[in-house]
Amino acid sequence: MNLETAASWAEILGLITILGAAIYSWFQIKELRRARDSTTAMNLAANFQSKDFVVGLTSILNMEFDPSKMSGEKSDDFEVLKGHFGEDWPKVMVVLTTWESIGVLVHRGEMNFHAFYDLFSGVFMKTYGAFSFYLEPIREREGDKEMEWFIWLVDRVKEYEKQGSGTPPAHLAFKDWKPKNRV
Repeated sequence: MNLETAASWAEILGLITILGAAIYSWFQIKELRRARDSTTAMNLAANFQSKDFVVGLTSILNMEFDPSKMSGEKSDDFEVLKGHFGEDWPKVMVVLTTWESIGVLVHRGEMNFHAFYDLFSGVFMKTYGAFSFYLEPIREREGDKEMEWFIWLVDRVKEYEKQGSGTPPAHLAFKDWKPKNRV
């Protein structure tokens, strides 16, 4: 084999090596993203095991609040809500700030929207419904960034469901699901 043929084979081998490394890297990146999404979802699902989150969410879902008590003045309304929940107020704030954080994570691609939707959409939308009398006016106040990512994510969920992409409750949508047999 002459030097020219050896150089050609070396170039071909180099090209194959580079292509193989690129393909391998693509699969590794895809796997890392899947692992990151899974880790993020598991960390957020762990909130349901947090006493503060559970108490806050329970307080929200069982809240019987008369919105006519609200004056429309932001700081006064905040104090009315704080007074309504009493000692559970910090736990309610844990829930609200968790939803706010998830909005940012979904927007930045750090959390998969579908994982969020499957894990939280029911209680998420119920939380929004419970606080809609407080959150809706925020949309109308130009420049108000309070709970902006929570509100943004509510809009994404509503759009998703309006397109018919949402799923019915799991006990209905997947009632015929069976685990795979062990090998």
